[in-house]
Amino acid sequence: MAEKSKGESKKFEDSYPYKKIELSPDPNTNEVISDILTRCKQGMDKFGITMRSLMLQNPKDSLYWLNNSYEEKIDDLRYLKEAIQSFRNLNEENKKLIQENLKLKNKLKKEKEYSKLLNEHP
Repeated sequence: MAEKSKGESKKFEDSYPYKKIELSPDPNTNEVISDILTRCKQGMDKFGITMRSLMLQNPKDSLYWLNNSYEEKIDDLRYLKEAIQSFRNLNEENKKLIQENLKLKNKLKKEKEYSKLLNEHP
């Protein structure tokens, strides 16, 4: 592979995916845009053609793509449901740990008070 000049290297570093996307004040939006661009590059690297060009070559593939998208949404919903349930479980565990922590703090406080009383009296 040929070496790049300083100017070419700088230009390369200033372009996506090496430069952070900052089109929105919302970092989540910027990450989604970055993900879309990454996915586009992966598709171009793998297939060498844009989705639009491919669709124009064979519009009958639309039904295949729609079904594939539908199946992906079902999977996405299953992942989302699992993540929601995992969050709920972790939240419940956290609540229990907070309660246990409060009980232990109260017990420690009482034991410190008891120890103080024992040390004050002969």
